[in-house]
Amino acid sequence: MGGRTPYFVFGGLLISPSDASLVDYAMRTLKRDTFGTQDVEIKANWLKRREERVKRYVDKYSITEAALKVFVDGVYAIINETECQLIACAVNKAQVQQQYKDNPHYPPSIAYDCLLQRVQQERASCVGEVHITIDSMSGATPAGNQHLDNLRKQHESLKRRGAALQKGMTFDRIGGIAFRDSKHDERLQLADLVAYAVYRQFVDYGPDWEDPSKPLPVYEYLERIATKFRNYQGRIQGYGIIKFPMGRRVPWAVSEG
Repeated sequence: MGGRTPYFVFGGLLISPSDASLVDYAMRTLKRDTFGTQDVEIKANWLKRREERVKRYVDKYSITEAALKVFVDGVYAIINETECQLIACAVNKAQVQQQYKDNPHYPPSIAYDCLLQRVQQERASCVGEVHITIDSMSGATPAGNQHLDNLRKQHESLKRRGAALQKGMTFDRIGGIAFRDSKHDERLQLADLVAYAVYRQFVDYGPDWEDPSKPLPVYEYLERIATKFRNYQGRIQGYGIIKFPMGRRVPWAVSEG
């Protein structure tokens, strides 16, 4: 989630190929049962905004809002029932500009570096590499570089030189990077829902993330999938959800039930 917004968020699923196949099957079955076809792209912004929701789902496939709600509930159930871990990084753009005035980092680069660090940490003791699949988004950075070219170059640089934001961290468990149209990839559609839920959490309750004086209010759809985020003994702050730059460390945790 980028553009003219206070936060940039990258989010996704850490999932095995076999479990990704199960997700594909479950999502396409749910789509056929609801819309009569599996060729339906799910985007958080389209589901959230009434005019987009009606245009792209309700009117287009002649279904009711109630049926669409049942579908959405089913999608979140698929996330919760899948053997996967969710990860996301939220970058506060204004704070980056304030703290790194002389050499401000580009928010997508920060978020990507932070996420790859967590993937590397999670898979450090495992055999094999993790391959990254990202939505083939269009557009360009403020410096004029195309998003995909910029991200591809960053990926290769991180593999060669290690993390830019964490000295000494190498990425020997990170494999290649690929870009796919989210319209044809169920994993990317779910990743969009994950990123949007984290984005809304910080837009709605951003200051609360670093305020330990009260319970953390949680955005409804983030709460639905909170237990799926990478965590350590329930703690997701810094493990499954990363806020950059970090001000005060608050060990927010999730619990079952």
